[in-house]
Amino acid sequence: MMMGTTELVVANDQEKVTIDRQLKPPHLDPTLTASASTAEVTHMNVFQGLTRIDEQGRVQPALARLWEVSADGLKIIFELQPGVSFHDGRVLDAETVVYSLKRLLAPDSGNPQQPLYHAIENVESVNSHQVALTLSHPDSLLPFRLGLSAAVIVHPASASSNRLHPVGTGPYAFGNWENEHLILQRFDKYWGPIPAIKKAVFTFTANRLELENSLSEGRVDLHSDASPLTTNLQLTLRGDYIMEGGHSEGEVIVAINHAHEALADKRVRQALAHAIDRQRLLTIYPDTSPPLIGSHFSPNHPAYVDLADYYPYDPVQARALLEKAGYGDGLALTLSLPPPIYAERGGLYVVDDLEAVGIDIQIERLEWGEWLSRVFTDKQYDLTLVSHVEPMDIGIYAREDYYFNYDSPEFSQLWQRIKMTQKDERRHALLGEAQRHLAEDAVNVFLYMKPQHSIRRTGLQGVWLDAPIPAVVLEELYWE
Repeated sequence: MMMGTTELVVANDQEKVTIDRQLKPPHLDPTLTASASTAEVTHMNVFQGLTRIDEQGRVQPALARLWEVSADGLKIIFELQPGVSFHDGRVLDAETVVYSLKRLLAPDSGNPQQPLYHAIENVESVNSHQVALTLSHPDSLLPFRLGLSAAVIVHPASASSNRLHPVGTGPYAFGNWENEHLILQRFDKYWGPIPAIKKAVFTFTANRLELENSLSEGRVDLHSDASPLTTNLQLTLRGDYIMEGGHSEGEVIVAINHAHEALADKRVRQALAHAIDRQRLLTIYPDTSPPLIGSHFSPNHPAYVDLADYYPYDPVQARALLEKAGYGDGLALTLSLPPPIYAERGGLYVVDDLEAVGIDIQIERLEWGEWLSRVFTDKQYDLTLVSHVEPMDIGIYAREDYYFNYDSPEFSQLWQRIKMTQKDERRHALLGEAQRHLAEDAVNVFLYMKPQHSIRRTGLQGVWLDAPIPAVVLEELYWE
């Protein structure tokens, strides 16, 4: 397949970039959804937080140019960047930040990540450019969490309409969203360095075959989550595309609803873990071998404990555990699958393995909005196959209302100790205990870390190879 010179010039004129994503966002306010698809479009493009996470997963200044933590860890003072305005011309000041963080902390905020910020006891302005956070207990992870999409700063005048028309402080302003095309325009009054790309068009192609055709025909400049796709080899042979591999923070798991009578029995959960051949599951990725995991923790973190062999593939042991739990004559479960390719393909392997040990599995395929509503919000499911892309999110197992319906006072107490521990060495040791607890309790079936393969047009530079957070960072892109 050939591409004419004129088309290549248009694609490389520093005016525009077209980025394809598989999942369409439910809306555009990242503070009101657990969907990473919203953050991928808006976080660090339209909206910004006090801090930001860079490609290496490090905390960097953003709307706060610096911050100071008190000796006892109970107070943090943030100093804001000067000269920051929202896309509608309104000015960012300390009162705006206070409003935004109090909105996040409000009991009726609707922010699904609100529990991450429970250590914040009070937020107040010191002066027009300084904000003070008072904590109920030290939380060494808070500066990192303030760089996540759940904590972006919004203005009270536009907060209610951000779902459809987001207004932030970022380098790109919302243009329009019609059908499968969402347009962001460079904000030329941006307080930071002006990006090279003037216009970004996000397209959303849910069907795998259509997605592969779209890439093969050269209709997009970047697809930052291109694994697994069957056209990878074809694209690399074209000469005008480059495929690159990286790492994400996405733990792929078979999530278990502990409210289900059978799944509340640890022996059944252990049987599920023994039944799934995770090594065979990796064959859906022909070009890479993602690391297996045995708990909800990234191997990229210095506190990682390798528990990948905690429940080795052993269908005989799986059958024996089901027999002991009283399900030797069979067990019927439903596997609810969201639309991403890893779930579409991986779900078939999971079903095959579970049925091989006597579990009757019915597949339920859901659109992304349906999955968020039925599984994540309403908890109406037995099993689901999903990637948890939020970084350092092991604390979700301490949430009483989380969709796993998992309740462990021991783990909750352990997590409280982790949050209050300031010294890295001791905190890392406690994080190791937390990983072992989840593995031993077989809370979910922990599978592997989702790889981050990107396919980009030759000449497009600045693409993040690794994805420590769900975001497509437009301000770092440029045409060579």
